[in-house]
Amino acid sequence: MSPKASIVASGNGTLRAVALNRYAVAKRQVCTFCSLASSQATTASCPGRPRNNAPTRPTLSNHQLQFSTAHAGADNVRFELEKVLMQLQSQSPQLFNPSRLQLALQGLRQAPGREAVRIAILGLANGCNSAVTAKRLLRAILSDPLQDQQDWELWLESYDMTKPLIVKVSADPRLDETSIEVARENPIQKLHISSPDYNLLGLELLLMDVAPPSLASGQPSIQVLQEAALVPSVTTRSADGRISHTPAPVHQAIVVADGLMGAVGLASLPVAESGGSITAAVNMQGLSGEALDAAFSVIDVSQAEESIRLFRKDVKNGMQYERLWFASKVPALTTWIRTSLRTEDASTKPAVKLLLASLLENAQSAIQTEESIIVSKTLASKTPLDDATGLHKGLAEWARQAHSELQEELDLAFTGRRWRKLGWWKLFWRVDDVGMLTSDILSQRFLPTAERELVYLAGRIAELRGEPPRYPQPVSELDIPVPIELAKTKVLPKWPGHIAFTRRYLQNETVPALQALAQRLLVQSLGTSSLAASLAGFLYISSFTAGFYEAGAVAALGIVYSLGRMQKKWENARRFWEGDVREEGRKAVRAVEESVGKALVAQESLSPGQVEALQKTKELIAAAEDLLSRLK
Repeated sequence: MSPKASIVASGNGTLRAVALNRYAVAKRQVCTFCSLASSQATTASCPGRPRNNAPTRPTLSNHQLQFSTAHAGADNVRFELEKVLMQLQSQSPQLFNPSRLQLALQGLRQAPGREAVRIAILGLANGCNSAVTAKRLLRAILSDPLQDQQDWELWLESYDMTKPLIVKVSADPRLDETSIEVARENPIQKLHISSPDYNLLGLELLLMDVAPPSLASGQPSIQVLQEAALVPSVTTRSADGRISHTPAPVHQAIVVADGLMGAVGLASLPVAESGGSITAAVNMQGLSGEALDAAFSVIDVSQAEESIRLFRKDVKNGMQYERLWFASKVPALTTWIRTSLRTEDASTKPAVKLLLASLLENAQSAIQTEESIIVSKTLASKTPLDDATGLHKGLAEWARQAHSELQEELDLAFTGRRWRKLGWWKLFWRVDDVGMLTSDILSQRFLPTAERELVYLAGRIAELRGEPPRYPQPVSELDIPVPIELAKTKVLPKWPGHIAFTRRYLQNETVPALQALAQRLLVQSLGTSSLAASLAGFLYISSFTAGFYEAGAVAALGIVYSLGRMQKKWENARRFWEGDVREEGRKAVRAVEESVGKALVAQESLSPGQVEALQKTKELIAAAEDLLSRLK
């Protein structure tokens, strides 16, 4: 350990972890960005590739073989998930972005916890200095304050951002920490550096300038943003002068902008809908401490650079380094990166799981879109086009209004007078009214308008088709026998009954439980208070007591304890029931929407092959989601 590192390790708690991991050495991994290079590039031109023709799969040591045997179940889940994804790709290739799917499959084929993770740092091309800011941010994230300025930092400072740059971070046994390996003859520049904070994490970075075409068309969709940020297009030139655009898929991305105009550009991006795979930051000097109600964070790269410069100048500037470093808000981005890379117990890295979840979610959305197109074509062939289109718009509008009604009506219910009557201190005289008041809330506020509109929508569908379709109905998990009258008639309802079914479930299952809990808490409170009062009276009349005040203190303590316990448990029960009603309402609306969608898809004009293909694809997606939930 260098003298500078020793000083920091002994005198600065924040940098102690950096000093202890100062000379950590990682095993060499294969560069996963090599697929971006042109077909004429040689193997030796990439610093991340092996120098011989040995297989690219790493050789397992005895310890790793034992670990693999002990975790055979986890490996089997990875193999099964890879198999299901390949089946989906073969059967329905239109559901996936092929580049992102190949990146996900590559992660599943690597050892758990040792996957290579790609993160892009993208400068938003909006006429500002976003490209330069992205380059400065990358340098600040990877710079080691315990060392003097490295050669790669000077090289990066003068790098031309018109060309994409691939940065592989690892400790190569053949390179010391100041060595640079850049493939200048390749169309894509590659930089191999060592950073003590990221050497063991399998991190690969893509630095480039990106101009999403969606910015010129108003508010872009999340699919457009994912295509632009998670699959950026890299322009390459082959040896014969041909220019091609190669997709460069990444697990996650940081979109960087600069100044006020950059903030305006980031504000139009639906970053919050990316599920954590995309984050955004705008560099505004002197304003990193401001909290904005926006989907991006405000950073100050100049403060981060100044903090590193001061600490390298003299370790006595450690306190000033910490103040400037954390004031720059850059540590929030480094934490976001490490969270995606770190894992425990050799489990799959969070970034890989996030990519798989995003792929399956997009596939599910694509299936729903495909079903809507099929239904539109089917109805258009049997009814006027305007009526078929209006039917789908009616279903979408019903779902939107139902969700809105659920939120608004329940907000009114749980802030209204009836719900306030069930405060904990009012249970002493309203405990028998709990069931009545909660049942009234469900009857009057739980999607009454949505249920009536659903009947109207089902009538429109039946009118256009000439007969009511067969709507999938809710099925109770309880062992409830079918009524004899319904069993004899075998007549299915003419509209989905999920809302009424959910309302009955809440009234018959949760309301009695809430009523019983209120009565039990009241009896317990009265019992504890009576016991405390009896004990106080016994102490008062006893010859061993000191007087009236001591006995009163015992009684007061028991009463306060019993009331506090009653208040805590009852308020928790009320909050739980309120959340349960909201969640069951959301499930009911989604189930109705799915039921109507299935009824519309099941048209006579659909060929059996189309229905079978859709059903098989849905089953594969469900199987992949189940395997992903069990992936470790």
